[in-house]
Amino acid sequence: MRNLRTCLVGAALLSTSYYSLAQSTTEANPPNVVLILVDDMGLMDLGAFGGEIHTPTIDRLAEQGTKFTNLHASPVCAPSRAMLMTGSDSHLTGVPNLPEMLPEEYQEIPGYEGILNDRVQTIATRLKEQDYNTYTTGKWHLGHDENTLPNVRGFDRSFVLSGSGSDNYSTKGYLPFKPKTQWYADGQPADLPEDFYSSEFYVDELIRYHQEEEQSDRPFFSYLAFQALHAPLQAPTEYVEKYLEVYQAGWDALREARFAKAKEMGIIPETATMNPNHDGHRAWTDLTEKEQRDHATDMATMAGMLEAMDYHIGRYVQYLEEQNLAENTVFIVTSDNGPDGGDYSTLYRWAERSQGFHRDFENHGGYRFYGSLGPEFASALAAPFSYYKYYTGEGGLRVPLVVAGPGLPQQQTDASLCF
Repeated sequence: MRNLRTCLVGAALLSTSYYSLAQSTTEANPPNVVLILVDDMGLMDLGAFGGEIHTPTIDRLAEQGTKFTNLHASPVCAPSRAMLMTGSDSHLTGVPNLPEMLPEEYQEIPGYEGILNDRVQTIATRLKEQDYNTYTTGKWHLGHDENTLPNVRGFDRSFVLSGSGSDNYSTKGYLPFKPKTQWYADGQPADLPEDFYSSEFYVDELIRYHQEEEQSDRPFFSYLAFQALHAPLQAPTEYVEKYLEVYQAGWDALREARFAKAKEMGIIPETATMNPNHDGHRAWTDLTEKEQRDHATDMATMAGMLEAMDYHIGRYVQYLEEQNLAENTVFIVTSDNGPDGGDYSTLYRWAERSQGFHRDFENHGGYRFYGSLGPEFASALAAPFSYYKYYTGEGGLRVPLVVAGPGLPQQQTDASLCF
């Protein structure tokens, strides 16, 4: 277990005693580890952290283990992923910022390559040294060549999206400079099945890796990195419909409700006062009725996307329970940064014209819908804090963390941690 304690879950957990994995774990019986990374999730999105979204699987894990309310990530995804995978500062990994945002003149400087370099080891590499089986599915965003894909960075099996994001139903890109996204299975270019939905397929593949494993007596490490909740927000209609009325009161009401809940849960002091809205943010009452309905539908899509993801996580947990693997498994759930408040209006016009996306709110949420939060709802989701993804305010940095497993305490803690 020495190397597991050294590398697991980045620098965040290096500063804690949790990965002694308590007295119940021994050298002869090392734990399985499931690391679940959600994309662009705010601290209070999960039900266990006071949110209004139905996430029973993660909530159950939170009840069985420890909820951390003071974990800080990077304000953008790729550096967080690099630190999470290596336990090293993002500059040491070669991924100090989003690769898409690195100026060309920086890319010749060591530490600014925009891809995971060879100067660091991944958690998967370290766990292979301890005879773990290692699997990953989902968003990688740390490189897409023969030196950086998961199959050469310690993972036995992998199916990954190499870039920052994609349509959740196809290989269509959401950015003009990435009109087609790239997927890799065990290091080789791969196509997607016709019935692909990201959250469902990632879990399907992970279960398949277990079923095909010839050395199933070994412990395993599963890294499950969802596209949810990254733009474009998309979810099966039946999930979205549950939330169409939930956000009709708007972002001001949601921000106030989460602020009050944060006090109730002890996340912030009872004496705390809410910061004013950011400059340029509109009041909900200033919108037309149609604008309110459209923005509430975007939020309903985000909520449905999170619930759908939680449902598929539940399928994986159930599979592990049926195989008698869950009892000796450590589950870790966290996010790479806070909610995304980017303005996608210009990108949507390109995506509609070139990729066939739509924002038909009567056909809410599903196939080829281009959902996005906008700054006001992102600010509400980041409550009780200020700002959101891309900003170094608490709302962009402070994310939930759940750790549940053998011998770990059932508690909520505000211990200060960081990736």
